[in-house]
Order: sequence, then C-alpha cells, then structure tokens
Amino acid sequence: MRLYEDLRPVRTRLAVVQVVVAGLVALLLLQFWNLQVLRARHFQDLAENNRSRVVTIAAPRGALLDRQGQLLVGNRPSFNVVLTPEHAEDLDRVVTRVARTLGTGEAAIRERLARRRVPYEPVVVRSDADIAEVAALEARRLELPEVSIQVVPLRFYPLATAAAHALGRVGEISERQLDSPAFEGLEAGALVGQAGVEAQYNRALMGRDGYRRVIVNSRGLEVTEAQRQPPEDGPAFTLSLDTSLQMATERAFAGRAGSAVVLDPWTGEILAMTSTPAYDPNEFATGIDPTLWTSLANDPETPLMNRVIQGQYAPGSTFKIVMATAALEEGVITPETTFFCPGHLRVYGKVRHCSVPGGHGVVDVRRALAMSCNVFFYHVGMALEIERIAAWAKRMGLGEPTGVDLPHELGGLIPNPEWKLRTQKTAWYPGETVSVAIGQGQVTATPLQMARVAAIIANGGWLVRPHLVHSAGGGGLDFEPPRPIGISEETLAVVKEGMKAVVAGGTGWRARLRHTVVAGKTGTAQVVSREALERSPDDPSIQPHGWFVAFAPADEPRVALAVLVEHGGSSGVAAAVARSILARYFSEERRPAAPPPTAEAVD
Repeated sequence: MRLYEDLRPVRTRLAVVQVVVAGLVALLLLQFWNLQVLRARHFQDLAENNRSRVVTIAAPRGALLDRQGQLLVGNRPSFNVVLTPEHAEDLDRVVTRVARTLGTGEAAIRERLARRRVPYEPVVVRSDADIAEVAALEARRLELPEVSIQVVPLRFYPLATAAAHALGRVGEISERQLDSPAFEGLEAGALVGQAGVEAQYNRALMGRDGYRRVIVNSRGLEVTEAQRQPPEDGPAFTLSLDTSLQMATERAFAGRAGSAVVLDPWTGEILAMTSTPAYDPNEFATGIDPTLWTSLANDPETPLMNRVIQGQYAPGSTFKIVMATAALEEGVITPETTFFCPGHLRVYGKVRHCSVPGGHGVVDVRRALAMSCNVFFYHVGMALEIERIAAWAKRMGLGEPTGVDLPHELGGLIPNPEWKLRTQKTAWYPGETVSVAIGQGQVTATPLQMARVAAIIANGGWLVRPHLVHSAGGGGLDFEPPRPIGISEETLAVVKEGMKAVVAGGTGWRARLRHTVVAGKTGTAQVVSREALERSPDDPSIQPHGWFVAFAPADEPRVALAVLVEHGGSSGVAAAVARSILARYFSEERRPAAPPPTAEAVD
C-alpha cells in the first residue's frame, strides 16, 4: 500500500507531461495545417516570386484621328523605371541608390511605394526616363537587381494646346478614382483619361494590358521567359473634328480669351472646338510637376476650364433669336408688327436704353434682329411674359446640358418664377422679364448651347445632339437623332431673313464673306452695370463679353457656330473671329469686302 502511495506523484507528473506533449503535438498539427493548407498559396507565391517575375506589357491607348484620318492623339515609346520592393534585401539602401542615380528626391519614390496596393506589383518610380538615366541604371544592374526598365507607350499630343479641351488629357489614376467602380481592376500608377474625349471613352481607349512571366536567378536577373500574353491595343477613334478648321479657329483668337465651336447643323457633329487660354496635355502624360499643376489650378484665367461646355454667360442679344421665334410662334407679333424705337423705353417706372442712343425709328422683327433693337424686344418680352419665354428657351435646348460626349458639361440657367421662389424665396418681378428679353439678368448659356440654337434655325427646326466621336474601331456609334421642336416654316423664314440682314448690313457686318451668304446674330453680355462701366471705361476686366452666332451658307447651311470673346468690349470682335473661321471653311480670302459700320450697326 505504501508503494502505491510513493508512485502517486510520479503518475501525476507523467500525466502532466502527457498533456503537455499532447498540446505541443496539437499546436504542431495546427501550425502544419496553417502552413500547408491555409497559407499554402502565400508561400507558393513567395517561392514563385523568388524564381520568377511578372512584367506587365502596357497596351497602347487607341489613337484619336480627325475626320480625314489625320492623327490628333497617338503614342510614342518611353522608358519607365520600376522597382519591386519584395526583391530588395535592404529597401532603404535601394531607394537611396536609385534616387541618387536618377537625381531625384527619395520622398517621391517612397510616396509611390506607399501607394501600392498589391504585393509583388512593380512600382513605377520614374516615368519617361531619358537615355542618360536608363544608361546609368543599366550600368548598375548587378548592384540593383530589384530595379528594371520597361518600355511603355506614352500618350503624345501633336497639336499641343490646340483642341486640348476637346481631346482631353491622361494622368496617373488618383486615390479617389481607385475607389470608384468606373476604374475597377486598375492599380496605382495606371494612366487614365482625366478630361475630354480621353476621359469620356477611357475604358474603350485603354485596351487590355499583356504580361511576361520571366525566370530570374538568385540575384534577380532575368534568365529566360516562361510565358507571354501579348497586349490588346485600344481601338482607334475617329472624331468629327477637322484639323485645318480647328487650327484656323485657334489662330482666329490670336491670344484672346474665349471659346468657339463649329457644328454640322444637320447631324450635331463638332467640326472644331477651342477654349482659350488652354494647356498642353503633353505636360500631364507622365505626371505633371506639382508646381505647374498649382500654377494652372490657381490661374485666374482658368486654362483648365472648357469654356465651350462649362462657361455660363449671359447670352446678350443672341437670345433675341429665341425671343423672335417665341413671339412669332405664340402670335404676340406678326412679321409685319412694328414698334417705334426712340432710343429708350420707360418700363415699370424705369428707363431702359437701346443699343443706339438715337434710336432705330420704326422697326419690324427683321430689322430689330438686324440692328439688335432692344426697345423692340422690350415690347416683345412684356407681351410674352416670363413663363412663355422660359418654355421656348428650354424647347430650343437652353437651361440643360446638350448631352455632348464630354464630361462635366454645365447646363446654364433659364429663370422662371418657380426657380426664383425656390432659390431666392422671393417673387418674380415683371421688370426682370424685360432684362431676360435681351439676354441679360439671370439667364445664362454656354457657347455650345448657343451654337445649337443657330443650328435649329439653319436646319429647319430640329434639335441636334452635339458629339465629337464619329466612329470607334471602324464602327459607328449611335447618338440620339435630331428631333423636331415644332417651329413653323413661316417663323423660320422670318428669323432667317433677320439673321441674314444682321451680316448683310447690320450689327454683324464684320462676319461678311465675299462669295458666301452668312446668317448670324451679335450679342454683348455686360459683366457689370452700365454705371460701373462708365466710371472705369478703360478697365479691361469689366468690359462686356462679345458674342456671335451664325450659320452658312444661309440658304443651304453646312456649318453653324458660336463665338464668345471674353471682355471683348463688343460683339464686333466676335464677328471678326467668326469671319476668320468661316473664311477658312469656305476657302475664301481673309479680308472681307465690308463697309464701315453705320451708326445703327452696333450692338
């Protein structure tokens, strides 16, 4: 009995040892399960990446061509310096040596490394490296096996600033874009469309990247290629732009700020589009310098803004096209209706002035358009009232985006009593209607919208959807077809006669061509009150904007256009710009055979 009592502590110790051994065996089995099953893929990737690397072969973005097949945007070969951190034994040392070789700061390289989201993904630490930089790195391949050179296609814009806002630009994908469903599957460092056609059709233009799987030795140097998947190039896009007309449009502005757009009035195809001042999209292709970006973003002249679709201006007297159409269609006037213009009109207790202090005398709607008589349209505005004015303006495409195939288009504003009550909590006053009647007050429009208004009169009352892309990859794209908006032939004929008279001897005489009849309408949009302008008549920043919208030939239209010259002082400057554009399109001599303006022919 005493013997068994002496063995009891031994049995207890043995039981403890057994439990400990069993626990250790269980832990070993769990770790074995973890390593061999749960983390098998991870260690397989580690082993695979020790002996092989996947090198992305970037797909060239699709080229952009003009309507004659001339290259607008293409690609050129460039060198990217890439670094794979997992292949570096001492990453800090590698970053320091690469920065020293490239002559750049370490912080920029470390920032790019920190943005990477996928392990073993090579990181581009220098885009578009020059030959000297490539040679310096190649000479140090044994010292820096973690670094390699990739030959990639780089976006190239041969027109530089010309058509920059229409064509757009590419740039490195942002953090916000990486989290957006529209950019799903893309990684940090990818170049994507950031503006214009490049952004609107980004996915289609990108194509599909390929890859090379290469076998490397213990020093990370390539031994052989194990697998290759070739890239799929993005399809070429044919745009409706005409390069020669585009360049003529750029030259016509001669350093002025503003915008112009030329349309096919029957299809809505955009033949030329310029917004000045502009930027050079080539500067964005490899990642823009932060100092230059800050300069562009803070420039008071807003070179990054596409004025054609984002500039919202008072349309001035170009809005009288809408007023004349609405008044004739609503029956508040007839083609024979006349009003007497003494140069001013007292409306609701306030004296309103005409464009000519001495007045235009007796005018009908044709002459009112030709001479841009404010008094005539004051009467028309009071007869129509704001509800019918707003309804017809919206019917003619104002107050909402046109649907052009470009991102970030704005819609302008067509005010009405409901809008004012909702936004300003006050009622609409009849005096405001008088201002709207001559395109002032709260009404605003973009140049593209006003070009479409001109196209409506040109094509017989059809509202077109403007667009830039004609075909992609050889196949046409479907756009919303033109739709009739219900304007009678009689009204269209009267308005067209008035617009022909504008150029023949009215306010738009500077747009006259020798052999082509042009129909147009001038407009002057005030940016400050008349009193403020009279106090500082020489201040260029408060000069009115100059408008001119037109179509030609007047009886068989082939083009419609709108020109807006910021702070041009009068519509005459815009009409002269338009003439240069039209002269190029119709291949006429540049100097017009036009008389000097009469006292009446000002706007």
